[in-house]
Amino acid sequence: MVINASARPTHNGPVALARGFMTGSVTGGSLAALVVATIAEMVPLFVAGLCLPLVYGLLFSLAGMPRRAREAAVVPRTALARIESLHAIGGESADIPIQFVLTVDPGDAPAYRVEMTAGINLVDVPEYRPGGTVVIEYPADRPWRVRLVRRPGPEWRSRAETARIGSAPASTMVRRPPEGRAFGLVILIGTLFGAAAVVLLFFPDLADREDSAPAITVVVQDG
Repeated sequence: MVINASARPTHNGPVALARGFMTGSVTGGSLAALVVATIAEMVPLFVAGLCLPLVYGLLFSLAGMPRRAREAAVVPRTALARIESLHAIGGESADIPIQFVLTVDPGDAPAYRVEMTAGINLVDVPEYRPGGTVVIEYPADRPWRVRLVRRPGPEWRSRAETARIGSAPASTMVRRPPEGRAFGLVILIGTLFGAAAVVLLFFPDLADREDSAPAITVVVQDG
């Protein structure tokens, strides 16, 4: 497994860029449809503006099911990790969201650092302390997606109790690769395109609405 601290941006492939353009177009078109429908008093267009994002979201979710199924089928790797630091980022319920900075020891590759957040029950919080060792799991192709193993088996529990893991340098921090500037630019272009397409398509209705508006006559009386 190759760990790269400076991961290359993702979402720059043709399919991802096309998906970003479609997402932006749907967003811009939906917002423009709501505005145009309100001005022109077109109820069907207003309903379409509300339903379009819902339909697109459903189709997007269905299209992503094969990818999610492939990711779920990947057997995660189990490893030990040293707790470098932790702090609570909330506390409204019995499970407190705690952000961890861990040094992960893959065993067959150099150790690296990663950040993760997990909900820890208030009763179990004292079990986690800086310098302690925990058992974690992560997909081999996504080393930043780490999760705690709350109830490890006897073997891993014994290894965690006796392990001594050194701290990895901060420069080895692994994060999810950024989406990249191209993806954000494509979404922006798609948003503008969708909004402009709706406005141009229904511009005659807007013009007729403006022409049919009653004229206001101002009478000025002398004296």
